[in-house]
Amino acid sequence: MSRRRWAIVLLGQLALGACAGNGAPSTGPSPSAVHSSSLALSADGRLLFVVNPDADSVSVLDVRTRVLEREIALADAVPALDGAGNYAPAILPRSVALSPSGATLYVTAERANALLVVDVASGRVQSRVPVGSEPIGVVVSPAGDSVYVACSQDATVVRVDSKSLQITATAHVTSEPWALALSADGSQLFATHLLGPGVTAIDPSGMTARAPWTIPDLAARGDKRLAHGQVRGIYDAALRPGTSELWAAHLLLGTDTAQPELDFESTAFPALSLLHADGRYEQTLSSDAQDVPGVDGSFADVVSGPHALAFTPDGEYALMVAANSEDVLVVDASRRVEADLVRPLPGKLPEGIVISPDGSRAFVDQRNSADVAILRLDRSSGALEASVDGPPIARLRHDPMPETLRLGQALFNSANSGRFPITTEHWIACATCHVEGRSDAVTWLFAPGPRDTPSNAGGMLGTGFLFRTADRNQVQDYWHTINIEQGGRFDPVAQASLLDALTAYVNQAIPLPEPPTTDAALVERGAAVFEHAGCGRCHSGARFTDSGMGNAALDLAGPVLLHDVGTCVTSGAFPDVAHADVAGNAREACAFDTPSLNGVSSSAPYLHDGSAATLREAIQKMPDAPASAAELDALVEYLRSL
Repeated sequence: MSRRRWAIVLLGQLALGACAGNGAPSTGPSPSAVHSSSLALSADGRLLFVVNPDADSVSVLDVRTRVLEREIALADAVPALDGAGNYAPAILPRSVALSPSGATLYVTAERANALLVVDVASGRVQSRVPVGSEPIGVVVSPAGDSVYVACSQDATVVRVDSKSLQITATAHVTSEPWALALSADGSQLFATHLLGPGVTAIDPSGMTARAPWTIPDLAARGDKRLAHGQVRGIYDAALRPGTSELWAAHLLLGTDTAQPELDFESTAFPALSLLHADGRYEQTLSSDAQDVPGVDGSFADVVSGPHALAFTPDGEYALMVAANSEDVLVVDASRRVEADLVRPLPGKLPEGIVISPDGSRAFVDQRNSADVAILRLDRSSGALEASVDGPPIARLRHDPMPETLRLGQALFNSANSGRFPITTEHWIACATCHVEGRSDAVTWLFAPGPRDTPSNAGGMLGTGFLFRTADRNQVQDYWHTINIEQGGRFDPVAQASLLDALTAYVNQAIPLPEPPTTDAALVERGAAVFEHAGCGRCHSGARFTDSGMGNAALDLAGPVLLHDVGTCVTSGAFPDVAHADVAGNAREACAFDTPSLNGVSSSAPYLHDGSAATLREAIQKMPDAPASAAELDALVEYLRSL
């Protein structure tokens, strides 16, 4: 189905804002609001620092000569396949920030649970500061005395003193803090929550957190193709220069539509939501429908996977990186409509963007192709026109990630229908629902019944059958999902090599989450409760599941061990129903496969239909749940540690 595009008239010549670099060159960041990013640019606009999550390094690029000056190693060894064939970097750097002087680089190390402090001049890691589980976002105060880090699995934002490198305060927030945004004067700090509900404001001086500011879900509007749904994937937020506006980039997931009506153009929608620094919600901008009479959305084009955001120095335009459709959407920030679209980008899997101090260039982190794209931002016509400016800058001397896994990573994250037959018109990627390779924390109305999105973290090998009722036995079978829900055009025979690469990536290159910080003594008591309560009867072995027991070949027609634990949905508008697996074998409505417990802390909500919001609720629904509060507390802590 073709996408309508309409002309957007921009009136008046927009003056460029004052830019850094007009006087003596400086190496520190410009004195403006900052937010966490995978890239950092020196204030004179010459040096660009970009993290390489899959190579455990940071690259330093000279954007004027367009060359790789240096690659700073962050780990003792270059990542490589382990003995089991898995690829899991030891550091997995995610965000980078410069000190005001430009002399120090701060890097979050997701898998090392640390903040790395790097001396820019020597390119050496000077310190490794333990901050909490899975640090993602990082920003530095205007004075350079404090560094703020969002630790997603611990649900904390910590403040680190830049001199002593000690944690001086911790703010506890609701769940999975991800991106950070800091006002120009350092008086306001904001943290997004990756899977909702929105944004939390934190007082940087006392490190006290307010109640989260909710970005509201959008109700259905009569046509399933009109943007609506639950707010998820809040990857970035940025303060618009010269205003009190805080913009957040995220997904909307249309979970109200049930199969067989559920399809690629009714599942997910890109969105930018506008809040104010006092917590007031204003509006959500998104792509509306295609060919729905009388409807014009804020965005004229379908993009998918909003991932990063940057404003021009004058605040007149926002540039949003769409990781899955692999493009950059330009939004007129005053009129709040699409102004331009850069498609295609010259690389794959864009995850970050930074704009030069003079507003003439933008630099886009293209993770999968291991390079940085340069965009020219032209204001000569009075409107901003963005275009690719020459070839991208290569940022690795050698890519340590095996070629097959790189291809699988591209396939898993891509909704670029011009590059792969994974979807239609840039709508849906595997990563749309499997956010960060894990879960989107929503329940979809699939034909067999309501289904919570399972996590792919740690791969599927050793977990037995797939799907909640053992409907599949290999990741290659997901071509059915690609062709049905995603609107793709995969031929499982002719394109078997692509399916094999996708399978290899899912099974070998999506690491398990780092467990949240836990109480060791309580974990030990919880392990005893786990065994005493008989949890290990079903949750057994290295992956804590009995799925496939007695059927090592995972023959769908053979013995399939399923359980009815009393969680079946038997009433209401959308109950669980008997159905057939992918090979045509019968499956009962109320018999379920045992899920793995590895990384269970990061996969809420729980049970096949997502009806348990927390681990505690899920345990209490089990027949042999502990009766005492103390035992329940211990068991929850043990499960969090897995």
